[in-house]
Amino acid sequence: MSCDPKEAAAAGAVEVAKEFIARASLVGIGTGTTVKEFLVRASGLLRGKRVVSSSLSTALSLSGEGVDVIYYPAGDALIDVYIDGADEVTLSGDMIKGRGGALLGEKMLAFFSRISIFVVGEDKLVEKLGSRGPLPLEVVPEAYPMVASELRSMGFKVVPREGSGKVGPLISDWRGMIVDLYTGPIEDPGDFDMKLHNIPGIVDTGLFLGMADYVVVGRRDCRYEVLRVTRKTKASALRR
Repeated sequence: MSCDPKEAAAAGAVEVAKEFIARASLVGIGTGTTVKEFLVRASGLLRGKRVVSSSLSTALSLSGEGVDVIYYPAGDALIDVYIDGADEVTLSGDMIKGRGGALLGEKMLAFFSRISIFVVGEDKLVEKLGSRGPLPLEVVPEAYPMVASELRSMGFKVVPREGSGKVGPLISDWRGMIVDLYTGPIEDPGDFDMKLHNIPGIVDTGLFLGMADYVVVGRRDCRYEVLRVTRKTKASALRR
């Protein structure tokens, strides 16, 4: 018997997340095709909860399922559990995200969560980040020509993401321009992320490093496995 790994991952994520969701007062949900598979199975768990979404597309999907979606929590509220997908994942739990164009919202929710659970099919596992495709960036639109010139001088191919159903570049929910940076396998993601953040005009990168507590991996044989990884990056309020 064989399965779509995304479906196996989504089924496993429901099992991993259901107790966290049951105890949660505020739940965060990410963006992407695997997240949609999760929502098909988990909408009943989310009804009656306050849910914050990383993107307008997910917010519309949640609202259509009768889930109470809030924009962003006020004050010092932290998200009890955050569930999202990923585009590439290493066995240590480092990820590339943002090929759905929602990386900034996703990174904010992951950072400000007590527990973060990421859900992937086995095809998303890599030895080195950057092996399967480009690294998404969110860039201030007016700064793009200068940012692109700097990145090209570093030896990289830079391509503005084209919008679907519109002419011109893809603009995120946060009004940034989504840009794909073709890096190839990244030897030192932490150092590379720091170098990118040092370029004015880059709002954020799709490198999600040390942000996962659990990674649920769906397999083609319909099984799933759960990687319990070491989270390093979260809101300082959680460490008090």
